[in-house]
Parts: sequence; C-alpha cells; structure tokens
Amino acid sequence: MHLSYRGVRYQSQATQIPTLDNAIKGSYRGAPYSINQVNNTTNQQCLQLKYRGINYNTCLA
Repeated sequence: MHLSYRGVRYQSQATQIPTLDNAIKGSYRGAPYSINQVNNTTNQQCLQLKYRGINYNTCLA
C-alpha cells in the first residue's frame, strides 16, 4: 500500500501477526463484531543500552 506523509510517499510494511482460529463474537449497539485472539509470542528482545555513561538493560515485548 502506498502512503504519504507531508508529501513524502512511502510503501507500508505490513506485518503478519499469528492469530488463533477461534474468534470472539459479540455485538455493540446492534453492530456485530469479532475479536481475533493473538497467539502468545515469546520473542522478547533484550537490549543492553547506555545513557549518559550508565549501562542498563531493557526488554521489548
């Protein structure tokens, strides 16, 4: 998909998220909707960073 921001055109990079086959169905004010459940992913990236000379670790979910 081609997008633009402040006149600069770029191509979107869609990511696929693994979902479960069963969807939760419901209705809100008469409008039906469904919610797909996401598989539990355990790909956690831990990075060792430094800020003003102090080392620290952070993990991105």
